[in-house]
Amino acid sequence: MHKLKYTLLLFIFFILYACEESEAPIELVSADISVTASMTSITWKDDADLTQKLQDALIYDYKSAIISHVERKLTFNSDSTSVDASISFKSAFQNDYFDPNKSNNSVTIDLLKEVQTKNYVELKADGPGNTYNLITSVLAPGYNPIETPDCNHAAFGDHIDEIFDNDLNTNVFRFHIHTVNDNDRCIKFDRQRNEIKTYGKSPAKLLGIEDEKVIYKWKFKLSDGFQSSPKFTHIHQLKSVGGSLESMPMYTLTTRKGTPDQLELRYAETDTQITLTKTDLTPFIGTWLEVTETIEYGMNGTYEIVINDIKTGEALLSYSNDNIINWREGAEYVRPKWGIYRSLIYDEDLRDETLLFADFSIEER
Repeated sequence: MHKLKYTLLLFIFFILYACEESEAPIELVSADISVTASMTSITWKDDADLTQKLQDALIYDYKSAIISHVERKLTFNSDSTSVDASISFKSAFQNDYFDPNKSNNSVTIDLLKEVQTKNYVELKADGPGNTYNLITSVLAPGYNPIETPDCNHAAFGDHIDEIFDNDLNTNVFRFHIHTVNDNDRCIKFDRQRNEIKTYGKSPAKLLGIEDEKVIYKWKFKLSDGFQSSPKFTHIHQLKSVGGSLESMPMYTLTTRKGTPDQLELRYAETDTQITLTKTDLTPFIGTWLEVTETIEYGMNGTYEIVINDIKTGEALLSYSNDNIINWREGAEYVRPKWGIYRSLIYDEDLRDETLLFADFSIEER
């Protein structure tokens, strides 16, 4: 009986041993996956630029591996001055492949962020107090780019100040004009002016010159019940300086009393103004508006202006011309002006006004 048990155990042992010997070893797929880079460093300006340049620079080789079995990683160091690009098998497939050379599974590229040169100037309200100093520091440091009626109305105080606006959720500039007491800098008394500008004392990048493209942007709001003169109520001008025509603005945005009141875009090639376009003023009153005015200065220039209602995004006025004379003989530069400049000839049509402005910018291209 014992001999039979011993024989049976030996038989089972030989069967198991034979089965183990007969199992074929698992064959791993040999795949020398790798990543290389066509450059050792990249200079980049923003995230989209960096992403594109990395895509262009990195070369992945999967050999005989199935692409879906492989993962690629980009690991940036803490200050984004370098990135490690790596390739490896996903954890679920690591036992299916043999990589004979893992030294080529990663590469490092140095990253150099471009220093962006600011090619535009901004004037933003920063809160009540020292408003004239703020405007001057941007538009003409050390000089006087402000034309207010303070000289004859000092008792009122500064005719440009700053307030917080709940609609824009930021500080804005407030321009005051009064039918009585205010005039044009104690020089002219049939009109009144409260404007800011660039001029000959301003930095060169704030002055438009021939063959230059400039983009002017700003926001403004006409108060509820805003009243316009039947003569003129200018709220923006581009004025050519130098030559015999410098007294005539090249482009003007003006409101005018009528049936209905109108917002007009005026243009003067020489010493005579024409109206390029006009529209009912009503939609412009009591709402914040954003203006983008693009001009190429030259004898074969271009001009475009769009005024959008900020709340709705609707374009309330637009005009463009791809072949218009934007330079005058003898001109030195063109300067922008913003504010309120209106005739007093029909003062019975006027009232004291406040006009709000925000976020001026001048960009040269």
